[in-house]
Amino acid sequence: MNNQKAYKNNTHIHSITIILFVLCSLFMFNFYKTLSGFVANGFRSPLFMIPIFSSYLLPALCFLFYFYDFYLKKISKVARISYISVVLIWAITNLALIFNKISIYISNNKLGVYDTLYGIIFKFPYDGIIINIFLIAMQALGIVLIVKSNSNFAVRWEEHKSYGVFKLSTIEYLPLCILAILSFVFTGDAFNSLNAIENALYDPKYIYLILWVLIVPAGNLILLAFKPENRSIKKSAKITILSLGIGINVIFALLLFVFEKTSPNFIVYIGKPLFLIAFSVSMPIEMIILLSIGLISVIIYTIKLVLLFVVKSNMNEKD
Repeated sequence: MNNQKAYKNNTHIHSITIILFVLCSLFMFNFYKTLSGFVANGFRSPLFMIPIFSSYLLPALCFLFYFYDFYLKKISKVARISYISVVLIWAITNLALIFNKISIYISNNKLGVYDTLYGIIFKFPYDGIIINIFLIAMQALGIVLIVKSNSNFAVRWEEHKSYGVFKLSTIEYLPLCILAILSFVFTGDAFNSLNAIENALYDPKYIYLILWVLIVPAGNLILLAFKPENRSIKKSAKITILSLGIGINVIFALLLFVFEKTSPNFIVYIGKPLFLIAFSVSMPIEMIILLSIGLISVIIYTIKLVLLFVVKSNMNEKD
């Protein structure tokens, strides 16, 4: 218990988690950008494209495992070994595919093909190589921790974990992982949209679109993971937080309806920096995803509010 309390006060670990979230958002934007290009080109040259977006997808999946391991509950040795094996095979395969066509990737890099992607100092293929090597090194560390589980280093590593900060069961966590992946994509998308912020001068509704892709996925992810209804706070605070969650989602949906009525096709004119796949396949895929996230979240918050009022009324009857 003392170790857990010490960790909860350790802002360094929480800061690392936030930094990893931001990095995963940038990587997932790269995944999203290259995947949209792959789709737009009719899925041509898969062996050339797969190692690119695969290298950007893997860190986000690893983050989900890290988050579960550090914040939810202890993972069994069998599950940990399985995870390490999958990541090692995946990362090594990425490296093999990258080096198989390294001369083409380097040539594209020099021509500026990857300039629109975010990179760790360097752009692809160099950042892809760095990412995969880093993940391989982390799995090697994981193997050491398993083999020397009773060592001082392994014990200190475990002390950094704080199980129960987010009170989520595995069944609850799995669908949240899907929302987390979407949040990574849209958060990175929002960062990228700032490169075309001049669109807001032509149409201020561009700011609305940025806030929409940023707040709806990430905001609902935080609120659903936080579970205010189970926190040790006043019931009025729980009701207020859940009501705000409903209100924000409803406001964004209503604004979209109003803007479409008053300025038809405004997304067509200013939304290309934000909705890459929609413009690639001429279908509002991202918009449908955002509206679905908002609708599902509103339904969940409404159910939670009803349960809070039912529990409150039952308690009053007993009194």
